[in-house]
Amino acid sequence: MTDRAKIIETFKNEESFILISHMLPDGDSIGSLLAMGEGLRKMGKKVRLFTPGKIPFMYKYLEGTESIGHEPVPVDPGMTVVVLDSSDPDRMGLFRDAVMESKTVINIDHHVTNQRFGTLNYIDSTAAATGEIVYNLLEELQVELDQGIAEALYVAISTDTGSFKYENTTPSTHRVIAELLEHGLNPGAISQKIFDERPLSFYILLKEALSGLEMYEERKIAVMALSKDIRERTGASTDDLEGIVNYTRNIEGVELGILFYVESDSEVKVGFRSKTLDASELAGRLNGGGHIRAAGCRLQGDFETAKSRVLAEARDMLNELTA
Repeated sequence: MTDRAKIIETFKNEESFILISHMLPDGDSIGSLLAMGEGLRKMGKKVRLFTPGKIPFMYKYLEGTESIGHEPVPVDPGMTVVVLDSSDPDRMGLFRDAVMESKTVINIDHHVTNQRFGTLNYIDSTAAATGEIVYNLLEELQVELDQGIAEALYVAISTDTGSFKYENTTPSTHRVIAELLEHGLNPGAISQKIFDERPLSFYILLKEALSGLEMYEERKIAVMALSKDIRERTGASTDDLEGIVNYTRNIEGVELGILFYVESDSEVKVGFRSKTLDASELAGRLNGGGHIRAAGCRLQGDFETAKSRVLAEARDMLNELTA
């Protein structure tokens, strides 16, 4: 029996589940978490949802977000844990140890870099988003979708495809979206909420980031940097960092966009966006991960050291790409 078949049987036979997504939750992680959770509830299961990070403001309107916990799960070896959209255990943050000590860990993901850390693994790197996998699972479990589940899955898939602009968008993706739209969704209103509408603090922070824009490698690499001090001085929240890195990639001629966020004197978060270069491979070289066009990593050390290391790897990859 394949892992997928075993996962289906586990969902049918077990009575209670804990569902967890990853740090720095995005639309796919939150949408998949909510949809899978509600689907299991419709099957009569007891379900608790957790994420090791605050939910960004643009997703808080989704039905069920108020029920998502953020405190570490108490260690219970008998737990059946479902980990969604997390390529490796470290992305679960403070939840990591409790999860890895559990009896059964169901790992559901679409990242090609997934480490298959579960006792049961359902990894489909051809899926545009984990939300697409969850849709297929719920269909196989014969769960009837409602508007809340459909909207959560729509957000999951639309965010991980960049509103269906990225290369991971497939005919299957559009077929799933067509089915979701049958449940009374308003794609224009959803798009406005999750892609377009931002608080003023976001634009103030973007102004700071653009003021320090740097170009490298004959303008093929665009770099912006922000610090925790700048964010706090402008009155911005960590939510406001969402999407800023995209402005680097959107510059004509740029192949790779990079955003450095200096969390402290000893830690730097790095976001990558690319046009043809494999951003997930670049992040992987730096112990990070993600998607082909959108990825990231977290580096220990000061900003200048992190910047030099990242740029050296980026240059190597660009040279390999053009060789």
